[in-house]
Amino acid sequence: EYDGVKYTASVATIQSNLSLTQFAVLVKLENMTTATVTRTYPAGCPVRMRLYRESDGRLVYDETSWPCSFTEPATITLTSRATITLTTGPRLPGTVLGDSLPVATYTVRAVVATEGTTHVEILAGSYLIGTGPTG
Repeated sequence: EYDGVKYTASVATIQSNLSLTQFAVLVKLENMTTATVTRTYPAGCPVRMRLYRESDGRLVYDETSWPCSFTEPATITLTSRATITLTTGPRLPGTVLGDSLPVATYTVRAVVATEGTTHVEILAGSYLIGTGPTG
């Protein structure tokens, strides 16, 4: 919890019309206070993903190392006990794995920049990232 805002994250499978399986990381923000709060974040990358190898916890994929423009911010307003969900947007498993990561189950963490200079990193869970038409 950061200044009255509780963060939770999850990984969701997305099945497209073209029989492609994609996935996204979702982050829910919940205002735990009795006041209205606002949060500002970079509109082009509201949630970024990190993957850690389950066997040793080593970081093997990190979207926070990619450029992200903070010059175009988005602002959300949360009344008391209100929630909002931010997302990475859909990711193709084969694109994430590229040519260097094996098909495996990874520990997925979400990173959001809604707390000023503090990047909030939240455990989203474990997820099997595969390749091919089903994922």
